[in-house]
Amino acid sequence: MTPNILDLRQERCPMALLLAKRHSVKLEVGQSLSIYVSDSSSMKDIVTFLSKQAYVVMTEVCSNYHHLLVTKKESQSDA
Repeated sequence: MTPNILDLRQERCPMALLLAKRHSVKLEVGQSLSIYVSDSSSMKDIVTFLSKQAYVVMTEVCSNYHHLLVTKKESQSDA
């Protein structure tokens, strides 16, 4: 199985957020996506948006970028 990695280090909002949305919607419950982003405002926008949806977002600060680990959870309507 190939890892789900989305490298957005060259992107800025709104494109970074749009691409993160587009890729995260393809995840099934329990699947994860690693997103790499260097722009801090893009990182905040992505985390805010996905946290309000059916995703758990964990962040890690690396040397010159942020690593977001996005995992799709069951939505409240599915439970």
